[in-house]
Amino acid sequence: MMGLALRIVLSVSLGIDLTFPAGQARADLPVRPRPGCATEAQPDLLQNLSQDGDLILASGRVAKLAGIHLPNETPYREQALAWLHARRSEPVLVQAVAGPDRWNRISVRIRSSNRSPSLVWSHGLVEAGLAITDADPHEPFCEPELLALEATARERHLGLWADDRYKPLDVNRPEHLRDRIGSFVLIEGRVRSVGERKQRTYLNFGGLWAEDFTIIIPKKTWKQMSDRGMGADALKGRRIRARGILQPWQGTAFSIVIPDMIERLEGGRLPR
Repeated sequence: MMGLALRIVLSVSLGIDLTFPAGQARADLPVRPRPGCATEAQPDLLQNLSQDGDLILASGRVAKLAGIHLPNETPYREQALAWLHARRSEPVLVQAVAGPDRWNRISVRIRSSNRSPSLVWSHGLVEAGLAITDADPHEPFCEPELLALEATARERHLGLWADDRYKPLDVNRPEHLRDRIGSFVLIEGRVRSVGERKQRTYLNFGGLWAEDFTIIIPKKTWKQMSDRGMGADALKGRRIRARGILQPWQGTAFSIVIPDMIERLEGGRLPR
């Protein structure tokens, strides 16, 4: 359990280090960005928000914040959009992570450049309980520190974490999982068995294949996890937390392609 006084210094690839929990940046230590996370940051402004909550930048680009998922339900979505609206016309540095996607949006990380220390927008939203950490499978996950910020907000019941709809689901209650099919969810449970196959690996949480929950991990991701010391022997019998879009598959299941989206509740998160 993370204490409320948790302070973690972690690197981000905007060329700064961050101290938590504050959602603010510091520039006194060197950093080593993750692969694909070292693109150049450019000055810009948030000009407006679209009806769907996309960021319309003064440069003409349409963007979304990388590594997070804004809530869809009221009142939390309105609160998240109000948080962003309050920063319109504020000078920022924008770092593109990926894109454009099929909606012509680029995925970005943004920090305010007129504050000292500066504010990283994704961190501020997650700290306030107004966003959930959600790695896009088509882009690098550059801010693993979001998981620690989210855990603190969840412990403090901030924002959406005061609502039972967003709290992690127990895999031992399959009827609750079935009710959330098609939704982005957090789950918690103990890995009962690990089935390694040629193209994918299955983390099984029960013995009734038509009812129980399964995590499906592609071959490439499983190799990354195994290289980190998180293979079958390290996971079997362990309690974990994972996140993804719940699908009907021999009960319920979701796929994970970013190793960080699995957190060990016994022994800490995946080593990096």
